[in-house]
Amino acid sequence: MPINATPEFALAQKRFLEAKTRDEKIFALEEMIKFAPKHKGGDKLLAELKTKLSKLRAKTEGKKGSRAFVLKKEGDVQVCLIGLTQSGKSTLLSELTNARPKISSVNYTTTKPEMGVAEWTGVKIQLVEIPSTFEPHWLSIAQSCDGIIFVYDGAKNLVEQKEKLSALAEKFHLRQPAVEVETKKQKLFAEKLFSEIWKKLNLIRIYTKQPDRPPEKKALVLRENSNVRRACFSVHKDFVKHFKFARVWGSAKIPGERVGLEYVLRDGDVLEIHA
Repeated sequence: MPINATPEFALAQKRFLEAKTRDEKIFALEEMIKFAPKHKGGDKLLAELKTKLSKLRAKTEGKKGSRAFVLKKEGDVQVCLIGLTQSGKSTLLSELTNARPKISSVNYTTTKPEMGVAEWTGVKIQLVEIPSTFEPHWLSIAQSCDGIIFVYDGAKNLVEQKEKLSALAEKFHLRQPAVEVETKKQKLFAEKLFSEIWKKLNLIRIYTKQPDRPPEKKALVLRENSNVRRACFSVHKDFVKHFKFARVWGSAKIPGERVGLEYVLRDGDVLEIHA
């Protein structure tokens, strides 16, 4: 067991070791990844777990009757929309992304996951609408996504809707960072919604730049508490090998302050790497 492992990680690891089927192993690995230690030494463990999960999913994909459903992740983060039928998920998806799902007043119009990608502050967010039939193979997507937006019809009984979705989340072990949104009753603001979910994802946006040039618009997405070393490696592994110094704007006490590889970055920092 890794150092500083949480009780949730230990339980998921126990489930993995005791798993008898491929689907059980996939679910346990998804839980282990979710609760893996977030310290510096945890990167190797997380990479190993994701490799195991990828191999198991590859064996599972296409097998009839399997619980797991493989959905290619597009963008920097993947967020699922979950709500009861006619809660406004398809409308929300079309408003926030380039997707054009079928929208109808007929219950259970969405029969398979619908996807779209939104661009927000240099981050590409893939939104996935989960069908309200809540079939296990569709919910396996939600079990491995980065975050969840629970969608409620603001014109209907909110208590009843929340009770049903809470029971669903408990049944399928949906413990990702989540936010709630009400449709059909209030104007939706994409900026506010994305900002709210981003704050819960434990991720940071870093904007790299070259000397005497403006920062890149595309953000480098890293785990919270990542340092300059991790940022350099994410851009190109040779940057670490030939690293001289870096300059940081944002969290630095002095704009453009010169820092080393161990400097811990913060969300929204601008990073200039010298190698």
